[in-house]
Amino acid sequence: MELVKNKASGKFFIVLDDNEDADFLLITPEGKVKRLDRHLFGPQVAVDSKNRRLDFNLTKTQMDKYAEYSKYVDF
Repeated sequence: MELVKNKASGKFFIVLDDNEDADFLLITPEGKVKRLDRHLFGPQVAVDSKNRRLDFNLTKTQMDKYAEYSKYVDF
């Protein structure tokens, strides 16, 4: 799983699709899937699946959306 930290809010977002363009597809802390500008975030961080929620304060809604999305997409 790849995460990025929003520079303004300090919250972590889950990266779903990174084409290395000016934007990428993310899951917000509210569990919404959005395409947002890359410059709003810090560098990507690879996270061990066992520690992802506690270490990075990912929300349950965010994790549920990731689980739903991962059923259909091979990361």
